[in-house]
Amino acid sequence: MSRDTVDPNTLRLGTFPRQCIGKCNNPISTGLIINGISPMHVVLLFFCLALSALAADRPNIVFIMADDMGYGDVGCYNAGSKIPTPHMDRLAREGMRFTDAHSSAAFCTPSRYALLTGRYCWRTQLKKSVLFNYEPPLIEHGRMTLASLLQQNGYRTGLFGKWHLGLGFSTKPGRRVDFHKPLPWYHGPDPDRRMSNSIDFTKPVFEGPETLGFDETFYTAGCSTDQQPFCFIANGKFLGMEGATYRNPKGSWRSGMAAPVWDNATVDARFTDGAVRFIAATDTTPKQQQPRQPFFLYLPLSAPHSPHLVPQFAAGKSQAGVRGDMVWLVDHCVGRVMAALDKHGLAENTLLIVTSDNGPLIGSVKIGEREGTAQISNGHRSAGKLRGYKGRPFEGGHRVPFIARWPGRIAKGTVNNDIFCHVDMLATTAALIGARLPKEVCEDSENLLPAFFGKPTRRSPMVNQAGNGVKSLRDGPWKIILGQGTNRVRPNKDKGMLFNLKIDPRETTNLWNRNPERVKAMRKLLNKIQGEG
Repeated sequence: MSRDTVDPNTLRLGTFPRQCIGKCNNPISTGLIINGISPMHVVLLFFCLALSALAADRPNIVFIMADDMGYGDVGCYNAGSKIPTPHMDRLAREGMRFTDAHSSAAFCTPSRYALLTGRYCWRTQLKKSVLFNYEPPLIEHGRMTLASLLQQNGYRTGLFGKWHLGLGFSTKPGRRVDFHKPLPWYHGPDPDRRMSNSIDFTKPVFEGPETLGFDETFYTAGCSTDQQPFCFIANGKFLGMEGATYRNPKGSWRSGMAAPVWDNATVDARFTDGAVRFIAATDTTPKQQQPRQPFFLYLPLSAPHSPHLVPQFAAGKSQAGVRGDMVWLVDHCVGRVMAALDKHGLAENTLLIVTSDNGPLIGSVKIGEREGTAQISNGHRSAGKLRGYKGRPFEGGHRVPFIARWPGRIAKGTVNNDIFCHVDMLATTAALIGARLPKEVCEDSENLLPAFFGKPTRRSPMVNQAGNGVKSLRDGPWKIILGQGTNRVRPNKDKGMLFNLKIDPRETTNLWNRNPERVKAMRKLLNKIQGEG
């Protein structure tokens, strides 16, 4: 599949002729004006030229990703939400709200891998679950990422937040560990302690975000408040690990190597501090009015992931308990970034996106009689009216909030109901900046840039992955899950679930046995997609 600026296989603009779309791969250099051109071709020509003009603007790009924030946690998605989210609601009023946007997986690590690489994570050795503490980099050395694409095209790039994609750790002399083998997570005497005692925290990581396109970094290795080491890493160097001990930081439920001054409750504030400084550093335009270097800011927050360690200033801000307060904290961080963009005159030419890595956590919800709607005990529905929650193949596990604002380019207060997936960000960003992508990279990413400007799109069938590796396939309104059961969906080659989301968005009626031909066709299609990798 071609990954050119405008791709005939991915652009899918309603009734536009595919043969015409195919000629728009380079709208600057290709000549489309020919005798007898139809009015439809003229329309498409101007659209291609418009995309080229947009690319020339080279907007700043800010991508904020919450951790475990559900579809119903944000006010603009759920009128009955008990959590104030004024800043994300403002973004929706000033930009576009996507109603059918998805993480590629219902878990942290695989969704982040797909976002940054444009590939489904199940194409790697990680077929289910997530990475744990000291596992090696999941993104292969030299693979193009969203950050490296933008870096190579003149962008200043920054990461401030939860990494959770593995690192190249240095080990102490005589304590060599083969990190390319699965960790003995539950085997042997205290394997976690043994692994942590093997790491040399005085040495920088030798492979990580710094080798994958990020110029400036401030992050945590794994799940920020839930996985050791409990410390920050800045530009590859561990901070504050002098005198670190193996302990259980206050408020955490797991032990590990922790910096003496580590405070779980302030993690997201520290991430946001770094993001605000990164934005401020852009406000250095010379007097001769040279164009600013555009920047890409990736801010993957740890909230509202458990353990729910609410900073004092956020306590009681919601009517949905401590987890609701953590969602309020996410909104607060979004507001700080918006304020920084406004202060430095950068908002007008910044594409700002806010989303979540997957659905809400099961440990923070109360499940009713059916595995239908995730909800907090006081009635707040963190997944809205969707079925399922984090880790599950149902919509509540991977359909997420996705709000985009670019003043003057994305129409205010608009709603997009087409399918969009995080895995599409790489190809979409390449189209935005006018870059060409090699055919061999990001094979699962599609250019859906027209969706941001109100043009109809039709994504190819999309694969989603549950926490236990069960896959689902979305093709238009139809969705197939290759597993069975209501409480627990387990892999099964012979039985599964089929839903028509257009008439049954809550996934209440399994049509598997009523539509054998559609089941057969969709299973064949999924096998084909898997075989292409």
